[in-house]
Amino acid sequence: MKKEFNPLRKMNRRFVFLIPIFSIFFIACPYEKTEEKGKTPLILISMDGFRWDYFDKTDTPNFDLLISAGVKAKALIPSFPTKTFPNHITIVTGKHPENHGIIANRMYDPVFDEFYYIGEGSAPVRDGKWYEAEPIWVTAEKQGQTAMTMFWPASEAEIMGVRPTEYFVYDGSVNHNERIDQILNWLDYTPSKRPKFLSTYFSHLDDAGHNHGPGSEEVIGAIQEMDRSVGRLINGLKSRNMFQATNILLVSDHGMASISPDSIIFLDDYIDMDDVHIVDWSPVAAIRPKGDVNSIFTTLKNAHPKMTVYKKGDAPARLHYNNHRRIQPITAVADEHWSISTRENFDKGDHSEGFGKATHGYDPKYTSMGGIFVGHGPAFKQEMDGPGFSNIHLYEMMCKILNLTPATNDGSLDSIKVFLQN
Repeated sequence: MKKEFNPLRKMNRRFVFLIPIFSIFFIACPYEKTEEKGKTPLILISMDGFRWDYFDKTDTPNFDLLISAGVKAKALIPSFPTKTFPNHITIVTGKHPENHGIIANRMYDPVFDEFYYIGEGSAPVRDGKWYEAEPIWVTAEKQGQTAMTMFWPASEAEIMGVRPTEYFVYDGSVNHNERIDQILNWLDYTPSKRPKFLSTYFSHLDDAGHNHGPGSEEVIGAIQEMDRSVGRLINGLKSRNMFQATNILLVSDHGMASISPDSIIFLDDYIDMDDVHIVDWSPVAAIRPKGDVNSIFTTLKNAHPKMTVYKKGDAPARLHYNNHRRIQPITAVADEHWSISTRENFDKGDHSEGFGKATHGYDPKYTSMGGIFVGHGPAFKQEMDGPGFSNIHLYEMMCKILNLTPATNDGSLDSIKVFLQN
């Protein structure tokens, strides 16, 4: 049973309870102090599965407001694999998955002899030992700034001994209004307690894309719902005289590509499944042979024209997917629109490998995998459409906006400073 969301719930020892009379007072008062250098808050918002071209599918007046007075990239290019947790951790650390350790949504660590898996209530997600890079909220807290997260993958974990000052363990039953309202409630804190970094996360579009496909009416409805949620944030900031004095960074982790049951690569057509462990499935299959790796690799290497197979260490350098112990000895990658399964699983209706109308995880070279980047606020230029760029650069951008010294990362401020005022 999902736990009931309660915005007053104490999430750690430093949680400060909200007092309604204080909220009323601060709503009524302007926030001029936030315009001072170093006082401007940054709100990072992820809309999971928001493909780069979704803005053109329907009317989005609130997104349009942010874009028209801010910056927008043609696409935010995800890291490989184009999955949710690897890319959310890349966004907040600036490191490729092979360098931050979350190389898949499901993975096996031979040193821990344990599996990592995502999902509500996942114990590994909350265990800081899996994370090998410093997220932006840890950077902020270590340098004396206050961070608060109304959901972000792994933000409930203690990473490098640090958690956000206030945070919530992920609960999918929390509705969109409550997520936005919690951000606004935090901004109602007194200046000394008000966070500098805030985040929230929505899975709505990803769910609609998987279940109905990127061209569906359901996806259009989900885009409209996300636009409405952004409008609630904008109106809340305006009522507090904070809209022009707040930096908003809207991103997504990946896009979405349609799939079909007639485009399946069946591994059991080529190998005996008793000879391997499949750590993760489609469209990037992580394969751990029980015996000879070379034999399995040789059999699979040219098995299907719509599947590329790499032995560990031999993936193209551009994928940055060679140098972590959690990368399995063999990685099989399906071409866009194709899926990897077994006949046994497919025939018995097991959809655990991500079947539906669409999915992601493919090589980021496909435009369908592109996400979104929109920036609005005093840190960003205005009325600017810029080029696409890799999501590894966002951590450097956020450190620049927050006046933080970044931890070691794979990104470059030079790659994205075109979007910033200074």
